[in-house]
Amino acid sequence: ASVNLPQAGVPGLGVRDSSPLWSDLLMYGWFVGLCVGFPVVCLWMKANWKSNKEVQKSTYLAAFQLVYFIPTFHVVVKAVHVWYFGKTPLSGKETTAFERVFEPVSGSKEIMKIAFASQVWKFCMSMGDFELAWPEFLGSQLLSAVLSYWTLNIPYMQYYAVYYLGVCELTNLPLAVIDLGKYYPSIGDGMATVVDLGLKAIFSALFLYFRVINWFFMSKQVYEDTTFILDSKNLPAGFEYPCPREVVYGVLVMLGMFTLLNLAWLWQIAKAAKSNVFGGGGGGGG
Repeated sequence: ASVNLPQAGVPGLGVRDSSPLWSDLLMYGWFVGLCVGFPVVCLWMKANWKSNKEVQKSTYLAAFQLVYFIPTFHVVVKAVHVWYFGKTPLSGKETTAFERVFEPVSGSKEIMKIAFASQVWKFCMSMGDFELAWPEFLGSQLLSAVLSYWTLNIPYMQYYAVYYLGVCELTNLPLAVIDLGKYYPSIGDGMATVVDLGLKAIFSALFLYFRVINWFFMSKQVYEDTTFILDSKNLPAGFEYPCPREVVYGVLVMLGMFTLLNLAWLWQIAKAAKSNVFGGGGGGGG
């Protein structure tokens, strides 16, 4: 039987249909909710923390961390469930290269819609503060938005998207609390040193496992699966790619860029850990 999946939402690369994402209420709901929630949280902090000079001077970073924590938490909970605890957890499911690359994954669409909306919001809001507008942060957000968009609309690599764009976000939950203490030391005064070091240890361990060690093995598998599906003799008879070859190669390039970013951040984490343990200079990466 002929397998001809619809190709949608690949701007400039041969669109057959308009992307269904632009008419999706869940995506718009999250994006609008984040846009509305940010000034509400800013005003709430101004009104309730009048004695805190740091907050009164600037609520931007604190409100950003608090608001972004909400979609991140949702994405992590849903992705971890699909990956580790679902009826048929992806992490333990026997799959072929073709299935991992082209088969839709139950639950992934909701994860990607929230991820897309929150990454677009995060990119826009990061422009408003110097601490958030570092090129590596903006680049990471753009890459995540593009990948979640492609994953939703083609569909392409939904299996891997659950891990890369969902499970790996687990590292950002303790990081959000750490950053609050970093940018607002007076808020962090109430947090015991042992708690602060504990959160940093948890973040470092999660980062090392999900974004370095397991990332390497997952990326190796992505490369092997991609080379497999690029060989036409491995595909079902009559199969047509649901996306142009540019997308196939583009995902590999973006994954490589993400890997370089992770290694750069690992270096920053190592420097910060050395500073915490042995003292001396060296700032942490965020």
